[in-house]
Amino acid sequence: MAPERSKRKATSPQLTKLRTEIVKTSKEVKGQIGFYMKHIESGSSIAIDPDKIFPLGGVFKLAVMVETFRQADAGMLSLDERIELETRHYCIGEGLLQYVQPGLKPTIRDLVALMTIATDNTASEMLWKRIGIQRVNMLIREMGLAKTSIYIPYRESFLMSMGYGPYKDLPIPEAARRWKNLSDMERMKALNETEREAENLTIDEFRKKYESIYGVKAQKRMKTQRIYDEVFDNVGAPREIGILLEKIVKHEAVSAESSEAILSLLMRQESTYSMSSQISPDIPVALKSGDTAGSVANAGVIYVSPNSHVVLCCFFKNIEDGQKEKAVLAEAKIARLVYEHFSRLRA
Repeated sequence: MAPERSKRKATSPQLTKLRTEIVKTSKEVKGQIGFYMKHIESGSSIAIDPDKIFPLGGVFKLAVMVETFRQADAGMLSLDERIELETRHYCIGEGLLQYVQPGLKPTIRDLVALMTIATDNTASEMLWKRIGIQRVNMLIREMGLAKTSIYIPYRESFLMSMGYGPYKDLPIPEAARRWKNLSDMERMKALNETEREAENLTIDEFRKKYESIYGVKAQKRMKTQRIYDEVFDNVGAPREIGILLEKIVKHEAVSAESSEAILSLLMRQESTYSMSSQISPDIPVALKSGDTAGSVANAGVIYVSPNSHVVLCCFFKNIEDGQKEKAVLAEAKIARLVYEHFSRLRA
């Protein structure tokens, strides 16, 4: 699919004005925007570089959710199955499970909720390894999404950035260059090597080593890890993530019951990077947010009314140091502009 900068399905003056306002808002951020919006019922859309690749951050968990519910629909697993928390599952960053002792046995349903609402990285690690790391990317390909690649769990990503795995002796730019040229199979081997090397690393040791490199609040990541995060992260194109969301809304990705369960969880996400912050809490927004050292990503569905839904994917990458808060605010402003546009049409 060719990159799209100015094409759009509808050319109404109102939609043209909305696009102009979105572009203007995006210029408040020193970074690169990727944008895709589609009103499901009418087909009206706006796109700005929607087929370029962006780091997904926590947005990758959308696909993990879909594959989990797909396997549940197919009888391959039960959402009530329990998985024991082990040392090899622990991941730093977001979430509460990293502070729980080994041996806890949450259900798959619990893990999906923790991963989605609290953005729990340890929960996503446990869940993803249960459903199969490669299965998520297979699902993406089966849907015809060629530019999105979701294959690297956060635990292994963090560990590789800390010097574990096959690239421990290489500077980050060289490691990034080599990684780009690897096949999917070679990347899986690298991830497996990293996992084996750190399988006995306790969460306290994990956290202490990470903080010694990047700071207690990861304040050093912007300068030292930007190149790493842009390469060693799950990536996707705004249009393709929008297609995935539309399939969920239309009950085409999983069953109707599972689709509604996914959307219900997404409406409860708690994140400081949410683009829904300037939309009234009375307006449902099914949303997944994410960030890396130099990017912010938001992908969601705005429920303008029971019969009016807008898929909205707004990503920024290559954000300059000190600009992340501006990117978060810009995405929130854009979401408000989109909601106001379609709410006026409804009125």
